[in-house]
Amino acid sequence: MKKNSKPRPSERTTVGRRLRVFLPVALIPNAVVVATVVLVALCALMLTDSGFVPLAATVAQLWLAVNLAPVASDSAMLSQLPMLPALGVVWLVGHRVGVAVRHRISILDLAVLTACVLVVPVLLALTAVAMLLDARAVLPVAVPPLAMVFGRVLLLHLGALAIGMGPKLWRALARRFSVPTMVVDPATPAVRFVLSLVAAGLLLVLVSLAMRWRVLSELLSTFDSGLATAGLLGVSLLYLPDAAVAGAAVLVGSEFHIGDASVSLYDATAVPLPPLPILAAFPESVGGWALVLVTVPLVLAGSVSYTYCRAAPRTWSEMVVAGLWAGTFTLIIGGLAGGSAGVYGNTGTMVIFTAVLVAVELAAVGAVVNAVIGLRQRRLEGATPVADDDVVGSPDADAPVAVSGKQPGGTDPGVDGEGVTTEIIDEEDLMAAEADDPGESTDHQGSRVADPMANTEGADGAAPADPAAPHTIPESSEHPDAAPGETSGIPGPGEPETGTIPDQETRPLP
Repeated sequence: MKKNSKPRPSERTTVGRRLRVFLPVALIPNAVVVATVVLVALCALMLTDSGFVPLAATVAQLWLAVNLAPVASDSAMLSQLPMLPALGVVWLVGHRVGVAVRHRISILDLAVLTACVLVVPVLLALTAVAMLLDARAVLPVAVPPLAMVFGRVLLLHLGALAIGMGPKLWRALARRFSVPTMVVDPATPAVRFVLSLVAAGLLLVLVSLAMRWRVLSELLSTFDSGLATAGLLGVSLLYLPDAAVAGAAVLVGSEFHIGDASVSLYDATAVPLPPLPILAAFPESVGGWALVLVTVPLVLAGSVSYTYCRAAPRTWSEMVVAGLWAGTFTLIIGGLAGGSAGVYGNTGTMVIFTAVLVAVELAAVGAVVNAVIGLRQRRLEGATPVADDDVVGSPDADAPVAVSGKQPGGTDPGVDGEGVTTEIIDEEDLMAAEADDPGESTDHQGSRVADPMANTEGADGAAPADPAAPHTIPESSEHPDAAPGETSGIPGPGEPETGTIPDQETRPLP
């Protein structure tokens, strides 16, 4: 008899329930983006009196541009797109993902969530491509390279998913799959370093604009229409994150170029540029004093490394991994922030060279800072006399004691200060936990443990046999003969109900 390979009804119900839970996580942000794009397209067509014939193509190209996918006409392609709308998409998707993973989540939940977050934008990208294919017969539009379209869309939404999951969930996943902490923890200083570099790059661009205010005013005075000036200023604001990435690349010693024009801390080559106010910050020459700015990334790397290493000295390999993470993040951001600028050609930073510089600076400076912190702590430990109360094994009355599986400070393991759980469990354990009695809870690995507060009344919680000598059972008292990790005083499944009092004999409970 041929074995039936169709999923059981219970399995279909489980997957269907997860789809109903996690599909809105992807649908709601993308629906907001589509509605905004349609509204902007309608306003643009009405203001330019273009009619509604190009509405479909305009909506398709706007959606692609918002998701950093290239747009093309019959004569040129634009893939160097403003990043500010894309950051809004990342925030929307990441926020919804963060809300969805706040509570305990299983591996199957994460798989379904990831599929929903990635499949919905891919379907929308296919729809946009189909609309452009239909419109190119009557309009001067073209279909951009499909590999670049789907690659950028997937990369953007995958980054939003990773950000929304948060560091606590990533650490839980690392523990679940036995990934060493030295691989996951260094990602935190890497993110801080890259973000601080981008902030410093934005500050550099704003200072350059302030120093070249005459060029900016001359550029704006060439437009007689106030609407055109407002539009150019709006487009410049949308390109502000791209300018910040360019400034960060210049600070670390790399180069930013627009076609044949280029700028670095060492030299600048100026050519006629597009009439965008933000490009007024592009200098015609660079003074020798600009080389001092190369110390800014070193200071930022030192500050980030000190914050990461001051609690406890790290190993040199952790700082190397932090540099690799920083280089990877730089590679992704630089790739999304660059591209083709139509007739001007390739625009952006030297992505690979910039990523290498960022990785080397954080790894090298971090290793030096870590070595200095470790040396200072060793000197302090050697100079501090050891008191009698500091002998290893002596009890400390002021030290916090973990009771009932809680960490010192009153927080449960796997739960942060805001009550957001970071627990990863297997699907089988999750289904078993759903069928358990309310008097049971689940530990971090999904195994069931008896709830000590479940039977506080009735026969199980009756008073001791001797009323004249009442006693209570401590929550985490251990029997001297018990194995490490075993707790006496709380009956387990199938065990006789006995109460153990430290330093006293064991008496049966009624």
